[in-house]
Amino acid sequence: MSALSTRMRSDSGQAMLFMVFALMGFVGMVSLVVDGGSWLRTQRQVQTAADAAALAGAQDIPNQTNARTTAINYAQQNFSGIAAPAITFPSAGEIDVVAQRPVSGIFIPALNATARAHARAQVSVPSMMNNVAPIAVKTTSACIISDPTCFERTVTVSFTESQLASSAIGLVDLRCQSATSSVNCDNSTGINLGASTLKDWIECNPCFPNALPANKWYSVKTGQNTGPIQQGLNNAADARRILIFPVFDVADASVPSFHVIAWAAFLIDVGGVQWSPSAKSITGHFTTLIATDLAAGDPISGATDYGVHVITLTQ
Repeated sequence: MSALSTRMRSDSGQAMLFMVFALMGFVGMVSLVVDGGSWLRTQRQVQTAADAAALAGAQDIPNQTNARTTAINYAQQNFSGIAAPAITFPSAGEIDVVAQRPVSGIFIPALNATARAHARAQVSVPSMMNNVAPIAVKTTSACIISDPTCFERTVTVSFTESQLASSAIGLVDLRCQSATSSVNCDNSTGINLGASTLKDWIECNPCFPNALPANKWYSVKTGQNTGPIQQGLNNAADARRILIFPVFDVADASVPSFHVIAWAAFLIDVGGVQWSPSAKSITGHFTTLIATDLAAGDPISGATDYGVHVITLTQ
């Protein structure tokens, strides 16, 4: 009996030891699952914070001071537990954000583990533009991004049909473009463009249906019925709708046509429209605009940046 009792006690101790090791393994597996899930969840949150901060800060580029402040504030105000992200600017049109946050779990906190994420946003000038109004503005009259004090300043731009080269603005046919100044949209389409259609495009009711390219020549429209166009401009002003203007650098009076190189955004003052046969002008201010649903174009530069931007995440 004594030998049997000793053997049973020995077997019982081995079984208990096995159960202890099994329990430790089970706890370890559970911890791994919990900590792994916590890590992945925190990593996703940090990556979302970095992406959002980069996109928010990019809206203030090229002002890097404002972009840095906006990115940091956006990350900390919208994502709890995120430390102030590190902000750098790889180029004049890019912002880099590195965000981090401690990871919670069973064993991870003891290791001082931190989830980190990186995001880069690029600001570019769109090479194609949607919802364009049929009014082109000259480079010397539009606000360029290198002079930020120009934006929001009240200006008056005018159209002189008999002196096209000196006009600050001009009506254009958006239906066709050409690589040369010999473009003639009426002849190429066989359809005459009337003032009522220009009015619809100005009011965006409906908008011109296609995305339009820069670095093309557009036909100038002269001799149009002033009534519908004035009404369209007044309606846009009353609705406080921002108009997207093609920006031209050169006019060819012999065709006539404008060479469009970029885009600008303009808000007409209520009562700021004068559009009669003898005097055509609009009063308002240029503003910056973030365009959406467009592919990135050329990186921003002083030569072609008139405040209309596309922002994309590149990393």
